[in-house]
Order: sequence, then structure tokens, then C-alpha cells
Amino acid sequence: MKRPATKVAQTLLFEDSNEKRARSLFKGAIGFKEATMTVRAILDNKGHQITSVEPEARLSAAVKTLSERKIGAVLVMSAGRIDGILSERDIVRVLGERGAAVLEEPVSAVMTRKVVSCRQSDTVSAIMEMMTRGKFRHLPVVEGERVVGLISIGDVVKWRVQEYEREQEALREYIKTA
Repeated sequence: MKRPATKVAQTLLFEDSNEKRARSLFKGAIGFKEATMTVRAILDNKGHQITSVEPEARLSAAVKTLSERKIGAVLVMSAGRIDGILSERDIVRVLGERGAAVLEEPVSAVMTRKVVSCRQSDTVSAIMEMMTRGKFRHLPVVEGERVVGLISIGDVVKWRVQEYEREQEALREYIKTA
């Protein structure tokens, strides 16, 4: 009885017997990936909703918002402009430093003021690098002066996994027809 070939063996046989076709298919898949793997694609899939609080809001109110919406960060905005960002990490840090009394202080006393943002046209790999280097997990998406979304590292990972699954399925279908 002949054993079924493993996925690795199938791939190697495919590449050996149809080397030119495999390379052109791979090249096409890479081009497709680069064209679609942008912040805009993630936002179109996820949605453009933004959760924000005002700088004067109490930290306890912001914590309640994070908890109710099951999110890890909110933008701190006034008059449609980003003043800062408040993440779970900011809250844990300040609670550890100053204790529970800080929950009655305004968000502006705790938020991260230096906010890095991106554009819808930025590539997913570029924002992944930004997030890794900056050691942050949330990135506002800005077009001109307007905030159009908020991307988390979870959104990026989910998108990347979906893209890899689509590519694998396309390759499986191609192999079946070859």
C-alpha cells in the first residue's frame, strides 16, 4: 500500500516538476499580498469605529469604558484632535506607582502624550515594525487631520493569519489543477 505524500513532499515534488510555474505562481502571490496588505484593508474588514475619551474624564470612567467594550486602549481627544492615548499598560503602570487614588485623576494626567499614528496606505509590515520598535500595541489611523480608525496588534495578527490561510488555499487549489 502506497503511503500518501506529506505536505512537504507534495510541495517539493510540485516545485521540482514544475519549477517555472511554481515560481511564477509564487511571484504572483507575493504581488497580491503586497497590494492588499495595507492598513486600509484591515480597517475595511474590521471597521472604522473609534473609542475616545476627553482629557478631563476621570481615569475610573476610562477604565470602565475599556472593560465594557473589551478593548485595550482609547484615544484621548478634544475638538476632534488626538491629545494622547490611554492603554491598559498606562493604567497598570500608574496604579503601581501611585496607587488606587489615581483613578480619580483626569485621563490627561496618565495618558501617553506622544502618539505615533499611521495612514491607511501604510503596509501591514511597516506598521508591524513601528509597533515592535516603539513597543506599543495600538496605532491610530489618520488621514489629513481626521482620525479614521484604530489598529491593534491583534487586528494585524488576525489579518496576517487570514492572508496566509487564503494563500495556502490558493496554492492547494492550484496544485489540484496542475
